[in-house]
Amino acid sequence: MAAEGIYCATGYNGNGMMLGSIAGKILSDAVLGVRNKYKDLFRPSRVKPLDSFSELVKENADVAYHFIADRFGIHESDSLKRLKPGAGKVVEVDGKKIAAYRDDAGTIHALSPVCTHAGCIVGWNSEEKSWDCPCHGARFDIDGKVLTGPATRNLAKIENTDPQH
Repeated sequence: MAAEGIYCATGYNGNGMMLGSIAGKILSDAVLGVRNKYKDLFRPSRVKPLDSFSELVKENADVAYHFIADRFGIHESDSLKRLKPGAGKVVEVDGKKIAAYRDDAGTIHALSPVCTHAGCIVGWNSEEKSWDCPCHGARFDIDGKVLTGPATRNLAKIENTDPQH
């Protein structure tokens, strides 16, 4: 049971723009004492525990897959030489994975590909020019700065990467 006057909205499962807007309206109506027709639909207690458990298992099975598969080379790696300007890719250099982005001037921006939230390997999002985590949706810019959470720490930079490799 929540304390009176305390409101919280969470669990958007990657749909924060839409569901966050709905939550904002439901919560503002609650504060103002206005009846909201969506309140019961989004009530936290609406979900049966068994349904919640199966969703938890399904979602975290995908997280476990990415956590393990990305580390053992299931996804193709490439060399820095083949990285075209304006492109990013997780590549392997001297046996280590690197999140590498080559800017239009040819400079390589090299980062640790390990998401600082749960340790999954990020992937390049060519549309947004960002590093996106497949596990919980964190996003980072080309220099590793957090764009969106749940990560709160930037990706580690890797210095001295020779763009000629």
